[in-house]
Amino acid sequence: MITAAFVRECKPRAMKYEVTCDALPGFILRVLPSGKKVALIRYRFDGKDHRVKIGLLGPALSIDEARRRAAVMLADVAADANDDEPASPRAAGKAARVKQVERAPFQIVTLRELAERFVRTYVDVYLKPGTAERYRHQLETIILPGLTDKEKNIPPLGDRDYRTIKRSDVSELHGQMKDRPGAANNMVMVVSSLYARIIDDWELAPDMRNPAHGCRLFPMPKRERFLSPEERQRLHAVIQAGLKIPAGRRGHLKIQSVWALDLLALTGRRRDEILTLTWPMVDWQHSLLNIPDTKTGELKVPVSARVLALLKHIHDQTGNPRTGYVLRTAKGTRLTGLNATWYNIRKAADLTDVRLHDLRHSFASDALMSGVPLATVGKLLGHKQARTTERYAHLANDVVRQGLEQATERIVEAATPVPALPPAPFVPMSDAQWKAIAAIVESTRGPCGGPRTDLRRTVDGIRWVLHTSAKWSEIPAEYGRATTAWRWYERWCSDGTWQQIAATLALPAAEVGRAPGRRPPRGESRRRAAPIDVPAVETSAPM
Repeated sequence: MITAAFVRECKPRAMKYEVTCDALPGFILRVLPSGKKVALIRYRFDGKDHRVKIGLLGPALSIDEARRRAAVMLADVAADANDDEPASPRAAGKAARVKQVERAPFQIVTLRELAERFVRTYVDVYLKPGTAERYRHQLETIILPGLTDKEKNIPPLGDRDYRTIKRSDVSELHGQMKDRPGAANNMVMVVSSLYARIIDDWELAPDMRNPAHGCRLFPMPKRERFLSPEERQRLHAVIQAGLKIPAGRRGHLKIQSVWALDLLALTGRRRDEILTLTWPMVDWQHSLLNIPDTKTGELKVPVSARVLALLKHIHDQTGNPRTGYVLRTAKGTRLTGLNATWYNIRKAADLTDVRLHDLRHSFASDALMSGVPLATVGKLLGHKQARTTERYAHLANDVVRQGLEQATERIVEAATPVPALPPAPFVPMSDAQWKAIAAIVESTRGPCGGPRTDLRRTVDGIRWVLHTSAKWSEIPAEYGRATTAWRWYERWCSDGTWQQIAATLALPAAEVGRAPGRRPPRGESRRRAAPIDVPAVETSAPM
């Protein structure tokens, strides 16, 4: 048997399904994937199955009432099927007409009654005080008395049955508020929220469509106002001048208000989050502000060392309290009048278009322009959704441009071969260097006649050829003949002398050596080579 308990136990599935009551055959419970449950009857007539919907189960239709109606409807079907009267040609072969149960008289429930319930059970319970006050104002002054026309005998919306309110009514009321586009759009949002409770939460009209759904809203330009460095300097000058004006005179600024503005500018928090800040919320050890109630819920807000220093200064100046508001009056109450103070400051600084909330936008702007990633800025501002922070994305254009330039330069540098650097100029040996190798070089001489070769010039000539990778024939004349340098180099390479020279002078890799080649330099082979000093070799006389 389908009972109220059984209905509650029927859970939605991916596809709709039906359950037949065993106590009343033909009484069907249909469970939809959305979780909604529908009562209907099923009967067979003239060889065909027929289904007739009774209604959507909910506060307006209980399962017991649906069963009672089903019993009556099934009885009517059985009576019509057993009717012995011959059917007319027009009605022959058609399904019997199901007699509907006579329903109770239509009971009017005014929108005003449900609005009172809406305020009592939702607005005052779940919304923040400021938002709740705005909802009440919209209901009392705009929505409930809306569209009144005594000449056409049209009652206010609040006195009409909630089921008679259509989208055309909401759209018409919205259009009448075109001179206040922001309030008009907000009115549609309140109506949508009210009917969401009526349809979904209270289930008074599950089949009804929300009359605010699909209403065209007025386009609202996004306000983007950020302080430039020059504007910050003007504000600072006005504030400093106001602090110097004696109390009671025009233009005087209280130090508590200045502290509040500094905290707003340095943290990017909302006004009420700073004005309601208490000392127990300040976590000195972890540099955090534990704010229990914000627009997006509880937040742990990291703060900089400068903010902590400012809070420490306020703490010292106010007697080092452990409890109470951080910003408070002489009586210990919450600081008030900050909006009026800001109005006077911005007027004196000729910045009349800068709202107090724009300090929060300026904080985000400065962070992005300093290279802070967009996601990090979102965390600093306490945004739960990334798209909320994306409104500031265009402010990072300069940072993005700088990153783009760096990226493209890196790509070009990687793809373009680096041009070969010219070799360092050749530097002949110093006297100290020659002194270090003179003994090694001179020991390779042998007794012979003729002019002695200047081995210092020869060593430098060999080094010049190796350093410049030039040909031996291109050796400058100042280093002697090319053949002489080549022959000495060939000999020193073969006996290990050049390796000693390179190690002693710590020559670069290019001058350490290369194969001397098998032939002397061209242009020198046909000339008579100058005698080279070689050690004498003793030979035995022929017998």
